[in-house]
Amino acid sequence: MVNVCFLSPEYLPLSGGTGAYVYYLSNELMKLGNSASILTGYNESRDVKISDQHQIFFIKSLKAPVVKSFLFAAAASRKLNSLRDTFPVDITHVNLPLIPSFAVPRGFGKTLVTTVHSTWKGEAEAIKGEPYSRLNSNEQFMVSFNWLLRFFEERMLERSNRIIAVSDFTRRELLQYYKVKESKIRVIHNGVDVDKFKPAYDKVKAKEELGFNPEDKAILSVGRLYARKGLFTLIESMALVTRKFKNAKFIIAGKGLSNEMKKLVSYAAKLGVEDSIVFTGYFPDKKLPRLYQAADIFAFSTFYENLPFAVLEALSTGLPVVTTNVGGIPEMIDSGKNGFLVEPANSRELADRILFYLEHPAEASEMGLCARENIEKHFDWRLIVKKVVKVYDEALS
Repeated sequence: MVNVCFLSPEYLPLSGGTGAYVYYLSNELMKLGNSASILTGYNESRDVKISDQHQIFFIKSLKAPVVKSFLFAAAASRKLNSLRDTFPVDITHVNLPLIPSFAVPRGFGKTLVTTVHSTWKGEAEAIKGEPYSRLNSNEQFMVSFNWLLRFFEERMLERSNRIIAVSDFTRRELLQYYKVKESKIRVIHNGVDVDKFKPAYDKVKAKEELGFNPEDKAILSVGRLYARKGLFTLIESMALVTRKFKNAKFIIAGKGLSNEMKKLVSYAAKLGVEDSIVFTGYFPDKKLPRLYQAADIFAFSTFYENLPFAVLEALSTGLPVVTTNVGGIPEMIDSGKNGFLVEPANSRELADRILFYLEHPAEASEMGLCARENIEKHFDWRLIVKKVVKVYDEALS
């Protein structure tokens, strides 16, 4: 048995991809008889001890991910120091890019493993062509102080005994941007709960449960309302799709930090498609599988990703997916077989692929089946966790 302590400012139910990673991986580790405790920034008033093998320590923090990360790191360091003598840990498992290097006191735990979900350099490069007005405060801070973020990121990578890159693209980024020993890096893709995210037996019922018109063609996108998600491109594609399919309804699920939704709604109104879009805001994690089941198509117009959970979940649900040919996404989609890949910021190409699915429902269904099959073979969390345990064994030896 291995005792693992995860550090993550994010955690379900209020989180992004990093929080989902820690949640699912820790649960799979415990199923194998390991101990998994979590130090997280989710706002709760007290710590929780679920069992002797599972404790959650909460640190109050802010909403803005970058600023929150630094405050969380300082508080995490104090918390870990207080636990040093009473909380035996084999593996301290950190998740980048959200954890500065000073979060883990030297000497805490036997060894340090870091999962890299993205890099600060990569995130900044992805939005450098976007108008500054489209960036939220978090993105503006990240661009302005990228040099500082990269400094702390590199220090954590240097300290790590093993580094898990969530895609081969991530591995290449690490070697390109940082002085990382390649021998420390292991590529292990993110996983997905295939029992939770599964195809719908009755799509009409799923739509009715969520208040959608069963006659509408629901085109879903899930993710934070950040500039790098390419949502302005998605809205531009809507204008093209709705010319041919008046019953096409775009469902955008996710929230931003401040006025991102207002900007998107304004842009949709400018293009005359505001009535064809539903902004759900934050969508509860427990209801998320049903949202995927209610959709007919999944569209993801991101500029930068490493291995996004939203795409994994859509593929696992058996949806026909169209997304951008960026980052690690091509490692889970063979374009034309189990989904379509398009160039980023190309609203015409994105619209054409959505229209193909709408005009060829049989082919769309077949591609969705292929997507589900590929996920079951290669991205089931029960397969992924065994690869992570192997990395733990390497780090401890």
